[in-house]
Amino acid sequence: MQNRNSAPGIANSTEDEKPKNSAESEEFTGSTQTKADVKLLHVAFDGDLAELRVLLFEDKSILKKKLNKDGNTMLHIAVGIGRNDFVRTILRHIADDELTEIKNSKSCTALHIAAIVGNTTAAELLLKRNKKLLHVEDNDRKKPLDKAYENMRLDTAFYLLNAYPAVVKSNIDGDHESSKSAAPGDQNSQLKSNVVDDEIGIGIVVQAISAKRYDLAEKMINQKPEYAMSNNEVLLALARTFPSGLDHMDTLFYPNLDNTCIKILKRTKMLFLMIKHTPSYLLWKPLIPGKPRINHLMIIWVYYLIRLLLFMVYFPFFMLYYLLWKLAALIVPAIKNIEQKKKEYEEAKKVLDLVCGKINPSSREFYTTPILEAACQDAYRVVDQILGLWPDAIMCKDENGYDIIQLATIHRSNKTYNLIYNFREGTNVYGTMEDSSKNNMLHLAGRLAPLNKLKRHTGAALQLQSELQWHQEVKKFVYPTYVTKKNIFEDTPEMVFTREHTNLVKEGEKWIKAVAESCSITAALITTIVFAAAITVPGGSSQNGVPVFTNETAFAVFAFSDAISLFSSVTALLVFLSILTARFAEQDFLVRLPRRLIIGLYTLLISTSAMIVAFGATLFLVFSHHKLWMIAPICGLAFLPIAIFFILQFPLILDLFRSTYISRFGKKNHPHSKCNPNEIRAFFGK
Repeated sequence: MQNRNSAPGIANSTEDEKPKNSAESEEFTGSTQTKADVKLLHVAFDGDLAELRVLLFEDKSILKKKLNKDGNTMLHIAVGIGRNDFVRTILRHIADDELTEIKNSKSCTALHIAAIVGNTTAAELLLKRNKKLLHVEDNDRKKPLDKAYENMRLDTAFYLLNAYPAVVKSNIDGDHESSKSAAPGDQNSQLKSNVVDDEIGIGIVVQAISAKRYDLAEKMINQKPEYAMSNNEVLLALARTFPSGLDHMDTLFYPNLDNTCIKILKRTKMLFLMIKHTPSYLLWKPLIPGKPRINHLMIIWVYYLIRLLLFMVYFPFFMLYYLLWKLAALIVPAIKNIEQKKKEYEEAKKVLDLVCGKINPSSREFYTTPILEAACQDAYRVVDQILGLWPDAIMCKDENGYDIIQLATIHRSNKTYNLIYNFREGTNVYGTMEDSSKNNMLHLAGRLAPLNKLKRHTGAALQLQSELQWHQEVKKFVYPTYVTKKNIFEDTPEMVFTREHTNLVKEGEKWIKAVAESCSITAALITTIVFAAAITVPGGSSQNGVPVFTNETAFAVFAFSDAISLFSSVTALLVFLSILTARFAEQDFLVRLPRRLIIGLYTLLISTSAMIVAFGATLFLVFSHHKLWMIAPICGLAFLPIAIFFILQFPLILDLFRSTYISRFGKKNHPHSKCNPNEIRAFFGK
């Protein structure tokens, strides 16, 4: 039997699950030998319980019969393909002790198969009958837990891992006398087995974090804190795979409804608490004319009443808004993805808080490698959490002598890099800091960014723009004399940047020229069409040269839309021509070329939309004959190309605008930050 990455039986396998194809079935069956074996195989695959009962009535020994060259029995096959009803029926006719003896040619029990395919239900059924199955090893000396771990069957591995304490307790209670007489070697073997099981437990937690199963990781750490305390593998896994959370655009499209609801409830609760704790004689005592407090009380009551009315008006609208977003999340995949990203981020934060809370404060060496890895991956939340617990971590360095700010620069981790604004005094250090090759911070910023970071930007032009922005940002903190200072290879920072980005400049030029050429053709075509439409007005002109539909409202719409389309398309055409004739120097990609591309795409979008409106007005004038119902189908059809063009082109315009005019650098406010800047500044001698 071979290990598989995907298998028909999974953690939540259903009773009616069948093999999906013959190749998948062959893995458990191999080549058959006799007609009787073929019949038994078909019974197992089809889950034919009635036929199974008939066969068992005739001969119960068929349950131990090896049906193929791999030595799989009906129990192995039923467990492997997820026929759990079939498994239940077979187990009624097998003695508990026999379960450890029914093995295939690789000495795998049915529990090994359940672990390989992730059939947790079958594993539960088997362990209820015989707990000793947990300790049976195959020919490779692998236990079922090892198989579940190797095949990343997380739910099954978690279940098997939890089954071990019950087995150990049973052995202590049932075999107390034998344990007394056990040889020291056996005790050492048992201790070694427990250590191995703990290592597998840590591995399962790491796998769960890597697979974004944060709920499972949290459950395991709560059950056994040693998984987080034994070494730094769990924290390192969080540093490598910590989700980025929602970016600015995600929060615009998907508002934080939960926080809004909580704020409303808190404010309402505060309102009623204020009324509750107001002295009763102030609220209920009859008002006496002429007393100064009467006006005060009236103001208070009016204030409370207004707040209560506002809440009563706002809350139903909020609930409707909330339900509409929840419905949209079920229908629109993009919104569902944003909701999933938010959920993953919140779950990851819980696990991070839990792991850091379990680590012994004296074991701070656990933080060194994770914080350096988090700086490379731009896992700002992990960096912030570690600095909050151990401010000394700001001085941690990797094997090349780089600290977290230098690593953030090399790996383009802007969230981590922005920490430099929280300890402004530290900029003096980074302004003169050099590595073993005399590379200062600007040399590091001149290196080409990792490929996975470059791919976050649309097109080679925006990738180069991002690199230029990093270079300009780091230059702010480097001393003027270091801007032109050479390293041991006689390279200045500018020379390093130019050499590293030569190919990217060429690719950026090709990309932006391709966009400009295709868009200029479109703009020229639109200019030709709308100019012709303006000359030959719909309906023609009278003998005096006056258009026939001059007095029609639709004609005014046509004239206005056609004029806008013509002027904007000509503007777009000129802008794209200026791009094609540009020199395409490095610095042009920072602002000049992206700004021209934004203007060109935006005016092209306007001209296309206006042209469609003008065409719709022409259709109404010529063919509607003053039938107002024609407006609806014309507007509906006209909206379709405008919407498609908007959906396809607006994201590029948005990316260009955000990359060009919205800075990613600077001091950012993080309301839940754990890092104390005052403690960090102390390490820079301030």
